[in-house]
Amino acid sequence: MGRPFQSPFAKPPGQGLSSSTVNVLWGFFNLLIGYLLVCRVGDFNRRDPGDVLALGLGGLLIGLFSARHFGRFHGGNTPERP
Repeated sequence: MGRPFQSPFAKPPGQGLSSSTVNVLWGFFNLLIGYLLVCRVGDFNRRDPGDVLALGLGGLLIGLFSARHFGRFHGGNTPERP
């Protein structure tokens, strides 16, 4: 979308904003590492329902965590903690 967003390279890390270019590079790096871990390092079988379920559940959980974490910066509907 071309908008600044949080990344580990911002100040403070994970809270400050990084440029859209940094975020694209960070996202691509994450995709590459995820591919290497699932397809090259691990023993992932896409025909095994247990492997597919574990991968899907892991993706869902990291997505929910990210939504809650970054929602507080972008007007998400996460409850405020005291």
